[in-house]
Amino acid sequence: MTNQRDRESATGRVFFSLGTVLMVLALLYFGKPVLVPIALSVLLAFILTPLVVVLEKWKLGRLAAVLLASGLAFAIIGLATWALVSQVQTLAADLPNHQHEIKTKLEAFQLREDSTVSRLSNMFNELFPQQGAVAELGSSDDEVAVVEEITAPPPQIVVASEPESPFTAATEMLLPIVEPIANAALVIVLVMFLLLRREDIRYRLISLMGDAALTGTTRLMRDTAERVSKYLLNLLLVNAGFGLWFGVGLYLMDVPYAPLWGFLTLCFRFIPFLGSPASVLFPLLVSVATSTGWTQPIAVLVFFTVSELVTGNVIEPVLFGKTTGLTPIALLVAALFWAWVWGPVGLLLSTPLTVCLVVLGQHLPHLRSLKVLLAEQPVLDARLQFFQRLLAQDFTEGRRVYKQYANEFGQERAFDEVLIPALSWTRIERGKDSISAAEEQFIWKATRESFALDESEQADATESAAAKDAQQVSSEDRGDDSVTGCDESALCTPPRRRLFGHPIHHESEEIALAMLSRLIDGECEVDLSTTKELPSKVVGKISESQPDIVVLSVLPPGGLPQLKYMCNEIRASQPSVPIVVTYLGKIKDYDELLVRVREAGASYLTTSLAQTKHQIDVLLKEMNQATVNNTTPDPPKSFDPPNSSIEEASHVS
Repeated sequence: MTNQRDRESATGRVFFSLGTVLMVLALLYFGKPVLVPIALSVLLAFILTPLVVVLEKWKLGRLAAVLLASGLAFAIIGLATWALVSQVQTLAADLPNHQHEIKTKLEAFQLREDSTVSRLSNMFNELFPQQGAVAELGSSDDEVAVVEEITAPPPQIVVASEPESPFTAATEMLLPIVEPIANAALVIVLVMFLLLRREDIRYRLISLMGDAALTGTTRLMRDTAERVSKYLLNLLLVNAGFGLWFGVGLYLMDVPYAPLWGFLTLCFRFIPFLGSPASVLFPLLVSVATSTGWTQPIAVLVFFTVSELVTGNVIEPVLFGKTTGLTPIALLVAALFWAWVWGPVGLLLSTPLTVCLVVLGQHLPHLRSLKVLLAEQPVLDARLQFFQRLLAQDFTEGRRVYKQYANEFGQERAFDEVLIPALSWTRIERGKDSISAAEEQFIWKATRESFALDESEQADATESAAAKDAQQVSSEDRGDDSVTGCDESALCTPPRRRLFGHPIHHESEEIALAMLSRLIDGECEVDLSTTKELPSKVVGKISESQPDIVVLSVLPPGGLPQLKYMCNEIRASQPSVPIVVTYLGKIKDYDELLVRVREAGASYLTTSLAQTKHQIDVLLKEMNQATVNNTTPDPPKSFDPPNSSIEEASHVS
């Protein structure tokens, strides 16, 4: 009964979602006369808001700043529209004067009779004659009469309609003119209203969302205003600059109507992907039609291509960053969708509208699907991608994910944020029998190989160590006594410290210790044990080698009883050695766990490899300084209240 109710509830949610989507589509499609002016007004307000803010900082009042900014913007739009219309009219009147050039260009594309295409065309004409039978008639007068009878046009029937009234004729003539003017006036009024009352509109939206959503609503509006305003302003500047540059270049190349093509390029570049290539077709065709040769059209194409490459690879990355935050597929699908809903205006507005939808998806949980579908950042973060690829037995892709993350954020963060979570999830999934032992072994092996040194890195590390040793020997031969307070005795050169690492109860902890060894490589000698060794044997090795630092690695779930036993045994055999416990998992109560491990004999508790490395660096520095000063380092504070600096270091993420 419960399962049936769950299925009915799931079905109801699906139908509710589909109904909501259909209702929104119908609202967008049929509400175009109202929604398009509103969308244009909001986007223009986003563009003009930074200018209004700057003018207000110049001690202008709100009304004066809005009037000046909006007046300047709409004056530029009006002048550009007037220039566009006049250029189009002049072009339409001038093109018939270039019939000779057009005819010459077309004759150059005519096919020769012996070409392959011409022979194929003749073959199809012979196989499928259309009017050949009628054309061959005319051998006799009867046949001519038959042809005339067949080809005679049918009698025409003219249906005369009633003359329209003067009012209807005037309405049909004025409506195409009045409607755009009315929409333009509505956009101007809305833009000025949005700029004048932007705080009031903001507070009304916050009140509409409710007090409980105050923080989320504030972040949403701030992110939307900043991101969309910056994007639209930069996009407008880039397109205007490109259109001006392209228009000046066409003018210098004597291409007719260069200002027209520059303005059209500015407009077309708002269309994602397809707009920029389409903008060069018109000046290219006019250049072909009006020039006497092919030099000018080729120059136009080369000039546009070079300008587009420089803009796309140099200028846009500087202004926009690496990306607009949208996937290429999302941009294309959005362009098709908004063009279908709102026509050419929707095509121009597709990218900024999609950016607004992505911002909504980032801040509103019930619209998260918009972010997943449209935003360019990966749906799965690096740690999930790495673990998923290893589950799919794809080591190459998994290593690529790790390498990319390590190159971007460093090896230390890659260990803690990519590899360690993969080991932890492997343990959890294996405990639930969700993965097999073979899959677990593959993930362990792949994780080890992901951070293993290749031959070139090993050679570089060996050469670096050899050079360092040679430099140290040379310094000793010269009798270098640069350390303050040191003589020529052995105390001037601190001994090389030794670190002993032990995994508490699982092989994945051995891999974590191997990562730690990579992080502290060269700072001290590292000796790592394995889980195959008995705890008593490990304690004996520690007593025999007497390391300077002992690190115990724990990867939950489990391991705390074994950790307590090892801490007690090591503390009993080596009372003064610092014991660092690396607990690589989520801790519900850090203070409680810290008390428990210190009662067992541990000195420090860390929760990541980065914290562990930091603690080891602090201990090594203290030990070396004590050796240089010929003093004895303080014993680890195993049972005393934790030092504040150590406590702060252990909480560093």
